[in-house]
Amino acid sequence: MDKDRGDGRRHGEDAYERQQRLEVLLHELRTSLTTIRGWAELPLQGLSDDPELMVRALRRIQDEADHMHQAVQQVFPRADTSWVRPLDAEPVDLRDVADEAVADLGLLDPERPIARENSGRPTLVADNRMLRHAIRNLLGNALRHTPAGSPVTVAVRGPVAGSGGRPQVELSVSDQGPGMSPHDIARLTSPRSEDRRIELGGGLGLSIVRRVVERHGGEVSVHSAPDRGTTVTVAFPTVSVSSGN
Repeated sequence: MDKDRGDGRRHGEDAYERQQRLEVLLHELRTSLTTIRGWAELPLQGLSDDPELMVRALRRIQDEADHMHQAVQQVFPRADTSWVRPLDAEPVDLRDVADEAVADLGLLDPERPIARENSGRPTLVADNRMLRHAIRNLLGNALRHTPAGSPVTVAVRGPVAGSGGRPQVELSVSDQGPGMSPHDIARLTSPRSEDRRIELGGGLGLSIVRRVVERHGGEVSVHSAPDRGTTVTVAFPTVSVSSGN
């Protein structure tokens, strides 16, 4: 009897794990397909006479196609691979990541005022692709949950002194929307738990942000109040993440 109950629990966990993977895959594919569509429509808007813009568009389309391929490989891995791929660490300028995310979403919501603020030289060693998609999820969440035309500010700064005085770089997304619920704030900022599962549904983008930040040894903080907007800040150590932090 105990063995049957144990087998049933394992079967339930396996089914939930498969559901998690499919939810993540669908979320990532939707995000990449929307970005590809935005860049692919540039020639239809009469902008094909700008060679530099066209090269940038083709590179973004290729990069998103590569990301879609990797997402599928992670959800349906070979027998000798893991769902969570190793970090592909390289030097990254957080300003470039922010600029690219703003450019992507600016194509999807061209009427939205998105301001950029920079301070210092915020460089770190990180997985560029993973970092970029986390920031885009964070910015996309701000656009989805605020009124049309409401301004959003993306600020990058660093290095600054973090907890314990260690240097870190930070990226903040601030909006003037209705604010976040205590449940959403807790989901973003609660301590890591080995058996914690990705929450499905509307908060999946925020869960992806949190997991990427944690894998880089970083932290997420949220400041929000009803009808006064929300600021979400992700902070990363400036040291290498190749050791597995």
